[in-house]
Order: sequence, then structure tokens, then C-alpha cells
Amino acid sequence: MAVQIKIQQNEHHQGEVSIVQIAALQNLSYGAMDVEYCMIFDKVGDNYTVMYDENSVGRGFEVWFADGDVCISLPLPNTETDIRNAYAVTEKICGIFNVDSFVCDDEFVTLKHIPQLIENNMNASLDALKRMDAELSNNTYQSFTVLAAMNPINIGKEQIDEIGGTLEGFEKFLDRLQQMNLFYATPKYYKLDDDIVFGLFFIGENVMAVVPEKPYVPFGKIDNLKGYYVRVPDGNEVPYSDFMEHATKMGQYDANHVIVCLTEKDLAFFAQNCSVAIGAAEDKKVDGVYWGKMIDNGRTHTRKVKNMQLDTEELNGLNHLAVFLKWSESKGLISQKLYDAVPKLKELCSDPEFDLRTLIAENPAFNSCLRGDHFNKMGLYFVKDFYRFNVGTGYPACVDAYAEKVLGSEKYNCEEYKNEAYLFVPYNEKYYKGLSRYIDREWKKYK
Repeated sequence: MAVQIKIQQNEHHQGEVSIVQIAALQNLSYGAMDVEYCMIFDKVGDNYTVMYDENSVGRGFEVWFADGDVCISLPLPNTETDIRNAYAVTEKICGIFNVDSFVCDDEFVTLKHIPQLIENNMNASLDALKRMDAELSNNTYQSFTVLAAMNPINIGKEQIDEIGGTLEGFEKFLDRLQQMNLFYATPKYYKLDDDIVFGLFFIGENVMAVVPEKPYVPFGKIDNLKGYYVRVPDGNEVPYSDFMEHATKMGQYDANHVIVCLTEKDLAFFAQNCSVAIGAAEDKKVDGVYWGKMIDNGRTHTRKVKNMQLDTEELNGLNHLAVFLKWSESKGLISQKLYDAVPKLKELCSDPEFDLRTLIAENPAFNSCLRGDHFNKMGLYFVKDFYRFNVGTGYPACVDAYAEKVLGSEKYNCEEYKNEAYLFVPYNEKYYKGLSRYIDREWKKYK
């Protein structure tokens, strides 16, 4: 159920208003929904854009244009904040268009009707919550799916009890879930050679992720669906039932979703016991590979170049990883497991002409990352002590300090670099020698 609003331009009004301008009218955030109805932040949608209040995240409302007119769809039940914001935006657009009326559910109404419309929508929302409560209580339904601003939320009896039959409770419930710092996992679908389809979730290490207890296609049907799997580090694919049985659970999210956080122990177990090669008829058990705890995910650095439109090469995101790898090899801190996986590693690390960044980016033993099993026991002790983020004295801080030394303070802090100056230092033997001095200094202290 949704209220449909259309604000028509006055024939004497000339000019346009954009989605971004409309959101700014009420200081709202906005984004587009992906195919699983999850928010893509700060993106204007092809068909419609969702606007919401980031201080109280509810269901929001949809906005789009039709022949120059502004259209708004306000889903019900909704929160009082979203209802009031939708009509506040409506009133302000009327002011821009120099009109004193708009269409609401196919009827012309004037601005003076807005208080009554707000009250009607709030009452309709309360009635909807009461119906949900009744139908959950008598087991007519096990849960309801509500498309919220950030992602779908499943409401069962436990959730409806938390809401408590009030709009205030509904608002607090939706805001609580959507303000949590979680990754809401949704599947991607792939087709095998014989047209059999499987769904694949991607879950990283030590990431608080929301996953369904039982995967499902929320709004539609997929023919020849074989089942669901989860890809976990390092590229191991695990049947969903095994994943749910062994993943570390951190609590319930909603009626059909739980929060998981994959530990080293979980990932090692998946690699040794659950990894499969997904086949059309029957999955084949394979020996999985797991390289241990994440030390530094180079993809987070390389992606900055593209996402922030930085004028430097993406491979520069692996500069400091390559230096640390080369330095560690020179000090005898590399594991035998890594030497076995990359037989020419010693030779490549000692070659000043070879670009180690390409090895880290392309070899599956690294997959653009440095991980715990890349180092031997002594190396890992040092890594845990020194290669730490946000401590002011760890290796990442040394990377920044060296970048400022090379570039100079003025250039280091220039607007062009967008606080990511370390990505602009050229990678060469001079860079290695300069940055490795910082590591040597800490290594001497550590020893």
C-alpha cells in the first residue's frame, strides 16, 4: 500500500528541479535501490530515487519525474518522520512550481489539506501494524517483508512485539536495525552450462554480515535454481547449509536473518571440510585454501583510485604491501607455505627490476592481500605488533609519514590528493629503500 502524490508544474513556471535539489529541500539523504532492494547511497535511480532521513532511518519515500511533474510514492505503513518529510517536500515543491494544489491518490487537494493527509497516513500505518500483529498472532503469516530505506526487513512475532503497536515503536525498530554497522549480504546468480542456476553470497573475514537463515528469491521466481553457496576467503565456495551450520553467529537481525562474523577458525574449517566445486549434477568436494587472518586487503587501497577518481594508477594501492613483502623475505620472515605456493618468490623479491605489485595482484596465493599464513612464526609476531592500523605508530602510519617526506607537506596535503597522498608516491627501488628504513627501525626495537 502506498500513497501516490503528483505535483504538476504551473504552465507559467519555467525551469527544472533535480533529485539532488529536492532532497536538499528537507535535508534528506538519497539513493537508488539495487535488484535486491538494497540502497546504493548517493545515486539517482533510473526509475525512482529513495529519500530518507539519516537521523531516523525508516522506509523513506520514492521520488521521480513524469513529463516535468514531480511524483512521490509514500509506502505505508511508514514512520511519522517519513510521512511528515514526504509532505514537507511536497509543500516546498509546490512553492517552487508556484501552485497551491497537488494530486494525491488521483484527487486534487490543496496545501491546507496536508495536516489531515498526514493524520490519515499515520492512522493507516497504525491500522496496518495492528493487522500484521493479528495475522502473526493467529499464524496466518509467519513474517512480513517490509522494504525499508536501506534493505528489506522481515517482521515476525518477536519484531512486532518490539514495535508495540505504535508508530514511535515502528520508527525506533526500523532505525535501530538500519543504523547498525553491518553488511547486508545478497546473492548473485550464475548459470551453469546446462542452464542450471545457482545463487552465490560473498562474505569476507571479520565482517559483521546479515545473512538469511534460509535463502530465498524475495520477489519473483528463478527457474532451474540448484541452490545457494557462499564464497569465503580465499575463494572457497561452501554449500549454504554447511555455512549456516558452522559460521559464528552474533545474534538475530530480523525474523529471517542472522548476523554472522567469520573468524579464522571458521574459514580454516570451511577450507578443510566444506569447500566444493559447484557442478551441474553433483558438487565435487575439493581441498580448499585459506591463507590465514587478513593483515592488509590491497583491494581497499586500489579501489580508492577508481572510486575517488584519483589521478594515479590503481596498482599504487599495493606499493606498501610490496615493500613489506620484499623486506620480510630479506629478513627470513616468510612461511614455507608461501615459498611452496610461489617457488620463485625469493628470486623475484631480490630482483630490483621485477614489480612485486603484479605478483601480489595476480597470484592466487595473495589475491591482492597480505595474510597471516604468508609469514612464519617470528614474522607473524612482528606483523601483529607493527602492521596495525589507526594506532599512530604502526606500519600504515609509517607509509603516510614517508609519503609526506617524499612529496613535501604542501603537496601531501593538497586538495588533488584527497587525503590519500600515499597513493601518489612512485613505486621503484628508491621507494623500497626509503620506506623499508622505517620497518628496519621498528624491527630493531622489536628484536
